[in-house]
Amino acid sequence: MAHAQCRRCDRRKISCPRPRRTRLGTAGSLREGGHHMRIKMMMRNASGIAEARESLTAATMRLALDPSGCLVVMDGGRLAGVLTPADARAAGPSTVPSLAVHELPAFTSRLTVADAMRRGPVIVPPDATAADVAHALRTRGHRAAIVADGSDVVGVVTTNDLLGALVDRLERETPPRLSRLLVAVSLSASPDRCRSMHTALDVALDIARRHGATLTLLHVMRGLSPRVAEGLPAGVDADVQRWRLAKVRAALVRRVPPEDRSLTRVDVRAGNVVEGILDGAAATGAELIVMGGRPGGSLVRETMRHAPCPVLAA
Repeated sequence: MAHAQCRRCDRRKISCPRPRRTRLGTAGSLREGGHHMRIKMMMRNASGIAEARESLTAATMRLALDPSGCLVVMDGGRLAGVLTPADARAAGPSTVPSLAVHELPAFTSRLTVADAMRRGPVIVPPDATAADVAHALRTRGHRAAIVADGSDVVGVVTTNDLLGALVDRLERETPPRLSRLLVAVSLSASPDRCRSMHTALDVALDIARRHGATLTLLHVMRGLSPRVAEGLPAGVDADVQRWRLAKVRAALVRRVPPEDRSLTRVDVRAGNVVEGILDGAAATGAELIVMGGRPGGSLVRETMRHAPCPVLAA
């Protein structure tokens, strides 16, 4: 049974099943524990309440006043869905002029909120974590979740709110600029590894340019095989190693565009690859290690486990 209209509903000539509490106004940020932040600290007021039978054109005009918000949709006194500006645009007339001319205004003008809303809305309690809500929205393909305390709708949270909170957290927890990077470079002839190496080097160079950081190109050179070493006269092994080091250094320098060489330095080490990367990162004070390969690969995984700084697998 309908009750006496609340002020919000009376203003829009819409009835709702009971008064709705709106405790919080605008979205906050992840200030209480990152992804463990409770959604009640981030949620916002809905842009309003709409009936499913309401004209989509009218609802779109209301959403235009709050482009990052959403409407809670009711149908016969029951919660039916949510409508975001993106949902309204997707169901409305085409924004491409060459396509819009083929759409009948008489048809598009008859569209209702029910034609565009996301049915079966994601409903979360105020104590849900930001990570839980983000996972639910991603799984369901929705752009907004309704926050309900029991049977009362107390707010909404959108993907824009979650993204904004994440950006705010990163800006506070991440150093404003990186000054020292290290990229692990392989000179293997394998096409797959070459592609991976180029990708990692390209990514590292791009980051170094953006931050004005020093980039160390690190290559870990495996020792000579026993078979080769056994055939070398005394004293020749060291000469061969020095020749190989010089050759590798020259090859690494050639991988860097001339205009970027002032940002880079070369570090060639011999021995175990993971140990070489870790030692190189410690010696240079690297704030980020960039390396090729799959994130789940053994080399990347072992480096991540012991690295003194974040590792980016490109």
